[in-house]
Amino acid sequence: MLGKMALKPYLIYEITDLTKGEPDSPKITSFKLVSKDGQNFKFLPGMFSSIFINPEDKLFRSYSIASSPLSRHMEFMIEMINGKFTSRLSGLKVNDEIYISEPRGNFVYNPENVEKALFLAAGIGIAPFFSMLRYVRDIDMKKDITLLYSVKHKEDIVNPSELDGFTNIGLNAVFTVTRDPEDVKWKGETGRINIPMIKRHISDLNSRTVYLCGGIKFVKDIVSELVAEGIRDEDIKRDIWGE
Repeated sequence: MLGKMALKPYLIYEITDLTKGEPDSPKITSFKLVSKDGQNFKFLPGMFSSIFINPEDKLFRSYSIASSPLSRHMEFMIEMINGKFTSRLSGLKVNDEIYISEPRGNFVYNPENVEKALFLAAGIGIAPFFSMLRYVRDIDMKKDITLLYSVKHKEDIVNPSELDGFTNIGLNAVFTVTRDPEDVKWKGETGRINIPMIKRHISDLNSRTVYLCGGIKFVKDIVSELVAEGIRDEDIKRDIWGE
């Protein structure tokens, strides 16, 4: 609980940095925010918040938090899809104010309680995993984590250099592209994430806690395959876009 803040539906944050395109990806804008009154929401890695540009008009969208809970700022990685809400977001600039709801959600990762983890992400479903990995880095732990990250094109990989840097905390990052199978310059995996691909990179699937985030078809298909492999439902944590 957050004491008195729990009675308030949102806090006002100020945009301190906007990163469009690289080092994220061409379609992603990274918003870094700090609280106007110095009161920061507490959250666990993997949670999400709702963003309001103007809370009076009731228009909002919910996004996974990408920053570590120990960071002084909150960060959101948002795919700018020219929708009604993202079109308004695209007009914001540094020093503008936006309204952030109290973080919530059950898709959380506690590295002290999970011995081995398998992270599966599709597209901007990578965002909550940045929060998890940054938190592990910030508390100076080393964990056994394998990440399989699926994107349409190699240019869609968000912050690849930062992901590569997480090898220092024990991360094994595997990238796969679904739309560039004939690109001779691509040395990673190709095609959608499935059990055979997973088993090419880990030999102990049944001893891992699985976290997956992406669109509903991505999540449902992989959950079905994992269950068929004998993975217990309680060992499969999922976060589905739009839910």
